Amino acid sequence: MKNGVKGMVMVGMVFSLGGCAPMVASGGLVATNAVAERRGPDSFIEDNWVAWKIRSAYIKSDEVQAGNINVSVYNGKVLLTGTASSQNEIKEAIAIAKNTRGVLEVSSELAVQHATAMELAQDVWISNQVKIKLLADQLVRGLDIHVETTKGVVYLTGMAKTVAERDRSIEITQSVKGVAEVVSYIEVEGKSFPLANQEKPRGGDQEPNRAKAQ
Repeated sequence: MKNGVKGMVMVGMVFSLGGCAPMVASGGLVATNAVAERRGPDSFIEDNWVAWKIRSAYIKSDEVQAGNINVSVYNGKVLLTGTASSQNEIKEAIAIAKNTRGVLEVSSELAVQHATAMELAQDVWISNQVKIKLLADQLVRGLDIHVETTKGVVYLTGMAKTVAERDRSIEITQSVKGVAEVVSYIEVEGKSFPLANQEKPRGGDQEPNRAKAQ
Protein backbone atom coordinates (compact mmCIF):
# COMPACT_ATOMS: atom_id res chain seq x y z
CA MET A 1 0.00 0.00 0.00
CA LYS A 2 2.84 2.34 0.88
CA ASN A 3 4.51 1.77 -2.51
CA GLY A 4 1.18 2.42 -4.22
CA VAL A 5 0.82 5.75 -2.44
CA LYS A 6 4.36 6.66 -3.43
CA GLY A 7 3.58 5.84 -7.04
CA MET A 8 0.50 8.05 -7.06
CA VAL A 9 2.44 10.92 -5.51
CA MET A 10 5.16 10.55 -8.12
CA VAL A 11 2.59 10.60 -10.91
CA GLY A 12 0.62 13.49 -9.46
CA MET A 13 3.56 15.67 -8.58
CA VAL A 14 6.91 16.55 -10.13
CA PHE A 15 9.58 16.69 -7.46
CA SER A 16 12.68 18.79 -7.87
CA LEU A 17 15.69 17.14 -6.25
CA GLY A 18 18.96 19.00 -6.61
CA GLY A 19 17.61 21.21 -9.38
CA CYS A 20 16.75 18.31 -11.70
CA ALA A 21 13.03 17.56 -12.00
CA PRO A 22 12.07 14.08 -13.19
CA MET A 23 9.84 13.50 -16.20
CA VAL A 24 7.06 11.33 -14.80
CA ALA A 25 5.53 8.71 -17.06
CA SER A 26 1.96 7.47 -16.82
CA GLY A 27 1.09 4.31 -14.90
CA GLY A 28 3.46 5.11 -12.04
CA LEU A 29 6.62 4.42 -14.05
CA VAL A 30 9.67 6.17 -12.67
CA ALA A 31 11.31 9.02 -14.52
CA THR A 32 13.86 8.54 -17.24
CA ASN A 33 16.65 10.00 -15.15
CA ALA A 34 15.58 7.86 -12.19
CA VAL A 35 16.33 4.73 -14.21
CA ALA A 36 19.60 6.17 -15.49
CA GLU A 37 20.96 7.33 -12.13
CA ARG A 38 23.55 5.21 -10.36
CA ARG A 39 21.47 5.03 -7.18
CA GLY A 40 18.71 3.19 -9.07
CA PRO A 41 14.96 3.82 -9.40
CA ASP A 42 14.00 2.44 -5.99
CA SER A 43 16.37 4.76 -4.15
CA PHE A 44 15.35 7.64 -6.42
CA ILE A 45 11.68 7.23 -5.53
CA GLU A 46 12.40 6.71 -1.83
CA ASP A 47 14.61 9.82 -1.68
CA ASN A 48 11.98 11.96 -3.40
CA TRP A 49 9.33 10.58 -1.06
CA VAL A 50 11.47 11.46 1.98
CA ALA A 51 12.18 14.96 0.63
CA TRP A 52 8.46 15.52 0.05
CA LYS A 53 7.64 14.45 3.62
CA ILE A 54 10.25 16.84 5.04
CA ARG A 55 9.02 19.75 2.92
CA SER A 56 5.42 19.02 3.92
CA ALA A 57 6.41 19.07 7.59
CA TYR A 58 8.16 22.41 7.08
CA ILE A 59 5.02 23.89 5.54
CA LYS A 60 3.00 22.79 8.58
CA SER A 61 5.58 24.10 11.05
CA ASP A 62 5.12 27.51 12.66
CA GLU A 63 8.87 27.89 13.18
CA VAL A 64 10.21 27.05 9.73
CA GLN A 65 10.00 29.20 6.59
CA ALA A 66 9.66 26.36 4.09
CA GLY A 67 10.31 28.53 1.05
CA ASN A 68 13.80 29.46 2.26
CA ILE A 69 15.10 25.91 2.77
CA ASN A 70 16.26 23.50 0.08
CA VAL A 71 15.96 19.80 0.89
CA SER A 72 18.25 17.41 -0.99
CA VAL A 73 18.08 13.67 -0.29
CA TYR A 74 20.46 11.09 -1.70
CA ASN A 75 20.45 7.47 -0.51
CA GLY A 76 18.64 8.52 2.64
CA LYS A 77 21.16 11.25 3.48
CA VAL A 78 19.58 14.68 3.82
CA LEU A 79 21.32 17.97 3.06
CA LEU A 80 19.62 21.21 4.11
CA THR A 81 20.73 24.42 2.41
CA GLY A 82 19.34 27.93 2.21
CA THR A 83 18.64 30.72 4.65
CA ALA A 84 17.03 31.02 8.07
CA SER A 85 15.82 33.86 10.27
CA SER A 86 17.25 32.43 13.52
CA GLN A 87 19.22 29.60 15.07
CA ASN A 88 15.96 28.27 16.49
CA GLU A 89 14.60 27.90 12.97
CA ILE A 90 17.71 25.99 11.95
CA LYS A 91 17.42 23.67 14.96
CA GLU A 92 13.76 23.00 14.21
CA ALA A 93 14.47 22.32 10.53
CA ILE A 94 17.19 19.83 11.45
CA ALA A 95 15.00 18.17 14.09
CA ILE A 96 12.11 17.72 11.65
CA ALA A 97 14.41 16.17 9.06
CA LYS A 98 16.02 13.81 11.59
CA ASN A 99 12.62 12.64 12.82
CA THR A 100 11.37 11.84 9.31
CA ARG A 101 11.07 8.14 8.55
CA GLY A 102 13.58 6.97 5.97
CA VAL A 103 16.26 9.49 6.91
CA LEU A 104 19.66 7.97 7.69
CA GLU A 105 21.51 11.17 8.54
CA VAL A 106 21.15 14.93 8.21
CA SER A 107 23.74 17.54 7.27
CA SER A 108 22.89 21.22 7.54
CA GLU A 109 24.47 24.10 5.66
CA LEU A 110 21.71 26.46 6.78
CA ALA A 111 22.84 29.88 7.98
CA VAL A 112 21.11 32.86 9.56
CA GLN A 113 21.13 35.23 6.61
CA HIS A 114 18.85 36.93 4.10
CA ALA A 115 18.84 36.52 0.33
CA THR A 116 17.46 39.31 -1.85
CA ALA A 117 15.29 38.66 -4.89
CA MET A 118 18.27 39.48 -7.09
CA GLU A 119 20.47 37.00 -5.21
CA LEU A 120 17.81 34.30 -5.51
CA ALA A 121 17.59 34.87 -9.26
CA GLN A 122 21.38 34.77 -9.52
CA ASP A 123 21.47 31.49 -7.58
CA VAL A 124 18.97 29.91 -9.98
CA TRP A 125 21.07 31.08 -12.93
CA ILE A 126 24.25 29.65 -11.38
CA SER A 127 22.60 26.28 -10.68
CA ASN A 128 21.35 26.08 -14.27
CA GLN A 129 24.77 26.95 -15.70
CA VAL A 130 26.50 24.38 -13.50
CA LYS A 131 24.02 21.68 -14.50
CA ILE A 132 24.40 22.48 -18.19
CA LYS A 133 28.19 22.20 -17.96
CA LEU A 134 28.04 18.96 -15.97
CA LEU A 135 25.70 17.38 -18.51
CA ALA A 136 27.89 18.50 -21.41
CA ASP A 137 31.18 17.24 -19.98
CA GLN A 138 32.36 13.86 -21.31
CA LEU A 139 34.22 12.97 -18.10
CA VAL A 140 31.24 13.49 -15.79
CA ARG A 141 27.88 11.72 -15.68
CA GLY A 142 25.82 14.85 -15.11
CA LEU A 143 22.58 13.00 -14.34
CA ASP A 144 24.14 11.77 -11.11
CA ILE A 145 25.16 15.20 -9.81
CA HIS A 146 22.54 17.45 -8.21
CA VAL A 147 23.00 21.17 -7.67
CA GLU A 148 21.71 23.75 -5.19
CA THR A 149 23.00 27.31 -4.78
CA THR A 150 22.68 29.76 -1.89
CA LYS A 151 24.18 33.25 -2.18
CA GLY A 152 26.78 32.04 -4.67
CA VAL A 153 27.79 28.95 -2.70
CA VAL A 154 27.09 25.82 -4.76
CA TYR A 155 26.27 22.53 -3.05
CA LEU A 156 26.77 19.30 -4.99
CA THR A 157 25.18 15.98 -4.07
CA GLY A 158 24.98 12.67 -5.88
CA MET A 159 27.37 9.90 -6.84
CA ALA A 160 30.56 9.69 -8.90
CA LYS A 161 32.15 6.54 -10.27
CA THR A 162 35.63 7.62 -9.19
CA VAL A 163 37.37 10.28 -7.12
CA ALA A 164 38.58 11.78 -10.40
CA GLU A 165 34.98 12.20 -11.60
CA ARG A 166 34.02 13.82 -8.32
CA ASP A 167 36.96 16.21 -8.51
CA ARG A 168 36.15 17.02 -12.14
CA SER A 169 32.59 17.92 -11.10
CA ILE A 170 33.99 20.34 -8.53
CA GLU A 171 36.37 21.89 -11.07
CA ILE A 172 33.54 22.42 -13.57
CA THR A 173 31.41 24.09 -10.92
CA GLN A 174 34.28 26.36 -9.87
CA SER A 175 34.59 27.63 -13.44
CA VAL A 176 31.04 29.02 -13.59
CA LYS A 177 30.75 32.78 -13.31
CA GLY A 178 29.29 33.96 -10.00
CA VAL A 179 30.30 30.91 -7.98
CA ALA A 180 31.93 31.96 -4.70
CA GLU A 181 32.52 28.50 -3.22
CA VAL A 182 31.79 24.85 -4.00
CA VAL A 183 30.75 22.44 -1.24
CA SER A 184 30.69 18.86 -2.45
CA TYR A 185 28.75 16.07 -0.75
CA ILE A 186 29.21 13.83 -3.79
CA GLU A 187 29.65 10.19 -2.83
CA VAL A 188 32.17 8.02 -4.65
CA GLU A 189 30.78 4.64 -5.64
CA GLY A 190 32.03 1.97 -3.27
CA LYS A 191 33.48 4.51 -0.84
CA SER A 192 32.09 6.42 2.12
CA PHE A 193 32.86 9.68 3.89
CA PRO A 194 35.29 11.08 4.79
CA LEU A 195 37.20 11.20 1.52
CA ALA A 196 39.23 14.24 2.50
CA ASN A 197 40.27 15.94 5.70
CA GLN A 198 37.96 18.91 5.40
CA GLU A 199 35.88 21.12 7.66
CA LYS A 200 32.87 19.33 9.13
CA PRO A 201 29.49 20.71 8.00
CA ARG A 202 27.26 22.59 10.39
CA GLY A 203 24.93 20.15 12.14
CA GLY A 204 25.83 17.08 10.11
CA ASP A 205 27.87 13.89 9.91
CA GLN A 206 29.25 13.95 6.38
CA GLU A 207 32.61 15.53 5.55
CA PRO A 208 32.18 17.69 2.44
CA ASN A 209 34.90 18.91 0.12
CA ARG A 210 35.05 22.70 0.13
CA ALA A 211 36.71 24.67 -2.65
CA LYS A 212 36.78 28.38 -3.43
CA ALA A 213 35.94 29.53 -6.94
CA GLN A 214 38.79 29.74 -9.43
